[in-house]
Amino acid sequence: LSSIRLHMTAVASQRWEANAIERMAQQSFDAMEGWVGAMDSSWSICSFAALVQALDDMYSVPCEWPERYAALRNLLGRVKLSSRELSKFISWSSNELPYTRNLVATDGRNYSLLVLCWNAGRESKIHNHPCQGCFVMPMSGTLVETIYSIHPETEEIREEFATTCKPGQISFMNDELGLHKISNGSSDTGAVSLHLYTPPFNSCKVWAKSGAGELARYQEGRVDLSCGALGDASAGPADAWDVEYYI
Repeated sequence: LSSIRLHMTAVASQRWEANAIERMAQQSFDAMEGWVGAMDSSWSICSFAALVQALDDMYSVPCEWPERYAALRNLLGRVKLSSRELSKFISWSSNELPYTRNLVATDGRNYSLLVLCWNAGRESKIHNHPCQGCFVMPMSGTLVETIYSIHPETEEIREEFATTCKPGQISFMNDELGLHKISNGSSDTGAVSLHLYTPPFNSCKVWAKSGAGELARYQEGRVDLSCGALGDASAGPADAWDVEYYI
């Protein structure tokens, strides 16, 4: 039975990915021109400063979303940050929060770049992305991404499948693809991930669980890019935010 379940999960994942690519890439990503085409294939990004400069340079060139998506994925695939460089933005939670959000940079208009530090065995809540999309790159440890589909006719949030994401891999999510949650795949070791949101957003919807009738039962979460924290939209200072709103 376990092998059958694994096979069914793999098939579901392949079908979901195929449908997602069809929806997102009505135009081919093969013809990447301009900024991407000019990139040296041997170029690696080894510092946050270089990454932020590359993002600023890329966003200075207007383009449509399919080309932008391809350029961002290409760019993130070149990121090779050392442990020393990564440590500049690593900060672990000391008050039982599932993870910390550590702001690296944002231009306030096109992108926000954050490092998330996940406590062992912890996870986000199910949430949406009121932006064009979110790229997630594990830098250390293993993350598990669980994908959910939405069914408005029954107000259902349905779990579709879960995938494991390790350093060197890039995950992408937006509201066209559904909802998701991220978990630390280890029960005894922390994990660190790099997140790129484009464009930045100030709030999102958060769900405590999936199931029929759950779609309307969401909470509002606020993202404060001044400190990289997330909490209740009606709350005050970051240290007063309710952990229940922490996605």
